Amino acid sequence: MADRAIVFGITTDHAFAAGTLLASILAQDPGFDADVVILHDGLPADQQAAFLRLWPRCRFRSFTLADVLERLGVDGDSAKLQPILARFSPLVFAKLEIPALLDDYVRVLWMDADILVRGPLTQAWDFDCIAWRTLPQGAFARRQKVFAAFPNLVRDLSVPLLNGGVIGVGRGFLKAGGSAGALYAMARELLGQTNTTQVVELAWHLVAATIPLSVTALPLSLNHPITAPGVSDAVAIHAIGPHKFWNVTPLLHLYPDWRVHQATWVASGGTPYSGAITMTEVCPVDPWDVMRAAEMRAYWLKTFGALRAVLPRGMVVDLQHDPKGLRILLHGRPETQFLRLIRLPNARRIGLEAHLPAPLDVAVLVAVGQAVQGTRDEKGAMLSLPGMHIGAALTAADAAIPRV
Repeated sequence: MADRAIVFGITTDHAFAAGTLLASILAQDPGFDADVVILHDGLPADQQAAFLRLWPRCRFRSFTLADVLERLGVDGDSAKLQPILARFSPLVFAKLEIPALLDDYVRVLWMDADILVRGPLTQAWDFDCIAWRTLPQGAFARRQKVFAAFPNLVRDLSVPLLNGGVIGVGRGFLKAGGSAGALYAMARELLGQTNTTQVVELAWHLVAATIPLSVTALPLSLNHPITAPGVSDAVAIHAIGPHKFWNVTPLLHLYPDWRVHQATWVASGGTPYSGAITMTEVCPVDPWDVMRAAEMRAYWLKTFGALRAVLPRGMVVDLQHDPKGLRILLHGRPETQFLRLIRLPNARRIGLEAHLPAPLDVAVLVAVGQAVQGTRDEKGAMLSLPGMHIGAALTAADAAIPRV
């Protein structure tokens, strides 16, 4: 029997995340010696084969909504369960399954799939009973309403709350009276008596606090939020929240090793991430465009600073829309109607486009040309004019645009 296992719980569409996480673990720890248990809701055979090519000691266990309902003793129409399933997935309850694996292992370590490993996990195994990264005392205040629903529950107040991204469980948990059944029973009580969506982590806390158990506090470096100071030195970085290593461009650039490990997963036959990527207007997808986009952003912020005092009423600058230009939205008009400033190679001049219904677009550009000395027609529906006169140009444009 193997001594230990790392456990992932994934929906089928997140196989890429767990595969990339596993690749990062193997890359950082050539002497890695553990089984990998993957709880899943129908992982296809080809993706299971990809995991086995990465690490032959992978084991697969089905865990579906039907299993969740059976273990909780509720039906699929449960009003309390629906918000949790809408926010997460049935696999969030897989964390309650961890103790059941202790029939086969001395220690198991749960890891969320939105983690990137950048060093050996040796220290993560240093526990006998349970281990997790503790939350600050202020986290208790945010959950007082939940605890108030259990006035007769005697709990050890020294047992800390947890972030459930990394949870270690050993045989000592079973010896002290803990079990998967106890966790599910507590989760059922939480569902019945509260409206919290943090049922899983609170079930772990309340079971540990009522036995009570001694919790081994994992260092921050083994479950480090991406937004907390010191993340560059962390062993396991946790992308808590909606922004993941794979779906926002700043994280794609800050953690290029995630893409390297995804390539290892894909080379093993795994399916890559194919969903949407956001924040491209802040930081482009392609690394070679990042500096150019940042420089353009700085240019338009400086331009806006100069415009602030002369911008006519009814004109609103849109700093979020287009790094190649600066849109000026018009009060009362749809977003498809706007003026746009264009950066030109000649730093002393600036371009002006009118995106308005014909013939209003032509009338606005004519009005600007008549009001501002030095204006020139450019290719397409654009004027160029001295940058120092942009305030006068916008005033002329504003006078030519009828109020709606």
